[in-house]
Amino acid sequence: MPEKVLGKLKEKILPQWWVCFFSALVVGLIAHLYKITNWLPNWDSLVFRYDSQNMLGLGRWFLPVVCSFSSFYDLPFLNGLMAILFHALGGVCICKILNIEKNITAFLIGAVIVSFPTVTSVMMYNYVADGYSIAFFLSCLAALYLTREKPRYILSAVLIALSSGIYQAYITVTIMLILLKLIDEIIYNNATFKAVLKKSVFMLLTGIAGVALYYGILKILLGVFSMELLDYQGINGASSMSALNIWGSLYSIKETFLDCFFDISEGVNVYVVLNVIALCLTLMHYIKYIIVNKIYKNTVNILFLAVLGVLLILGAGALAFMNADIDYHNLMLMGYSVFYLFFIVLYERGTDKDEVHTCGKRWTVLLVALAIILNQVVIANVSYHKAQLAYEKSYGALMRIADRIEFTEGSEDSNRILVIGALDNSGDYSVNLTPDITGITDGYIIRADDETVGQSVLCSALNDYCDKNYEFLSGDEKKEFLQKEEVKAMKEWPSVECISLIDDVIVIKLNSKGE
Repeated sequence: MPEKVLGKLKEKILPQWWVCFFSALVVGLIAHLYKITNWLPNWDSLVFRYDSQNMLGLGRWFLPVVCSFSSFYDLPFLNGLMAILFHALGGVCICKILNIEKNITAFLIGAVIVSFPTVTSVMMYNYVADGYSIAFFLSCLAALYLTREKPRYILSAVLIALSSGIYQAYITVTIMLILLKLIDEIIYNNATFKAVLKKSVFMLLTGIAGVALYYGILKILLGVFSMELLDYQGINGASSMSALNIWGSLYSIKETFLDCFFDISEGVNVYVVLNVIALCLTLMHYIKYIIVNKIYKNTVNILFLAVLGVLLILGAGALAFMNADIDYHNLMLMGYSVFYLFFIVLYERGTDKDEVHTCGKRWTVLLVALAIILNQVVIANVSYHKAQLAYEKSYGALMRIADRIEFTEGSEDSNRILVIGALDNSGDYSVNLTPDITGITDGYIIRADDETVGQSVLCSALNDYCDKNYEFLSGDEKKEFLQKEEVKAMKEWPSVECISLIDDVIVIKLNSKGE
């Protein structure tokens, strides 16, 4: 009976898991309620307001499956709430992986995960927020099954493949959680080098199997649908490893790590200061614990810890090894959230025999972690405020363009448009709130046409907001039009002569740069 099943399930759920889940839910709402209760689109939202999310060409073959459960509409509240819930479930998996025993630790884990800046970026791509959050949950679940006392390797490999099939970047979450667990076992559980090495080998083989399964399914589906991978973020080259560049990848990983936590290009700020404090306190505690408990005498374990420490940096930026020139933006950085967990678990790890020291350590961890979480909540709300301003500014520009089209003689009989260039100050896809928040701009969200993925933001916006049914020119046809003397002679926006009807095509010349 359902009642008995739910009763048995309730018995197996530890109090800490409830605390983690509900802390993530409450803090998630505080951080993201602004977004999920308002329509704050970005450029992609205008194109994918309703879309089947068939992104097989980007290697995301499982994305349309998981997104179908909440419909293919960009639904701010439903998709956003699902994103919060699945990040909360991922936090519960993390508590299980680390065997968290104290409610405050569980609270901090749930809160720091759901407010991490990458989640804010995910919310800005709300049409896939539900899918990406499921990818995060699956990646945590894969790490959970891999780190159990009796690992389930096949299931973990399948979960890795499914998570990668939604969004490839979440494999770094699995990698980072496994490294966190291994380091935790060596330092606090006195695990032997032989035991940890054996686990590491099987985990590595499972990860390879998961990635191989992902690529195998991808190749089969590409063949079935007669498609090829798109030249986007180097995905087509990554599948064949043709873009392998070790030194370039290492440089990219180093820069991404520094930019994620210690970017002072805009000056010193609260975010960087808190990260420096957390890093220093974490290193101080680990070094002290290793010395006091004479772990340093085990040379093999110390060397292995050093290797695992280096692997943390490399694991967080693992995708760079696929393509050194990858644009490692915030949407791909959820694996970096694990660095905060090293600090948070200090609340209950390495308890000092001196009660005063233990009390001081716990208060320090609690207060600094709360400050980090509060700062992340502030960053999220500032991001959504900027998104609202960008949307309203862009909506005003869209109405002006629509009016110009309406007053262009003969335009009412044409359903084809050619967009040349883009509005000035519309190229940026992130704002530096330290860290950069991908999906937001201080400029316009009406961006230039992207022929790689086959989208025209202006065309989609006109169709949705002005009840049109335009089709946009692209490819060779667009290139031919750009060579016409009438097109070359047109003036740019905001001139009244920036829109013309040429050969039954509405030509909109926003900017000629880059065309």
